[in-house]
Amino acid sequence: MIGRFTTTAPPGEFETGLLAHARRRESRRGFVSQVTAALTGRPGAYVHVEQWTGLDRLLRAGREEPAAPPAPAEAELLVTVGRMAPNGTPADAARLVLLRAAVAHTADPDRFELDFGSLVGACVAEEAFGGSLLLRSVADPYAYTGLLWWHDPAADERVRAGAPWRTRLGGLAGTARVAVDPARPLTAG
Repeated sequence: MIGRFTTTAPPGEFETGLLAHARRRESRRGFVSQVTAALTGRPGAYVHVEQWTGLDRLLRAGREEPAAPPAPAEAELLVTVGRMAPNGTPADAARLVLLRAAVAHTADPDRFELDFGSLVGACVAEEAFGGSLLLRSVADPYAYTGLLWWHDPAADERVRAGAPWRTRLGGLAGTARVAVDPARPLTAG
């Protein structure tokens, strides 16, 4: 599940509430992992990504939640279609990069998934690269969210400024409308 939030509240206040909600959900049965991040190019914009063992566990956790978090502007159920985690988890990262993609209905989603793998290939030689996750919407099989994580923001910027990244991102743009958002993972304390 991914929740996207937009707020005009002071960042410290909003982030504290969002992280408190995230911590409560970690204790729920079926919880696997999560990461909460602020989009660095859009003040007041946040994402929260959770992984669960099944939809029933996620729904049960929602019903058992004692205090509602700030309401997401958008919430979406997704399934994992690709994962490569050679170096930690998104929660361990210093930088996240989110890609939202709307694959053209005339294009092949499998082609998009292969092209995303190629984009990740532009990152793997960098020691500070943590890994990637590709998620597909349950409601729309042409909507994807990609997540790449880095242990060094400078390495991320260097790779994304390079020709291999730009070429492979252009390949994605051949089948989909793609938006790229760098993000700063939030941590408690």
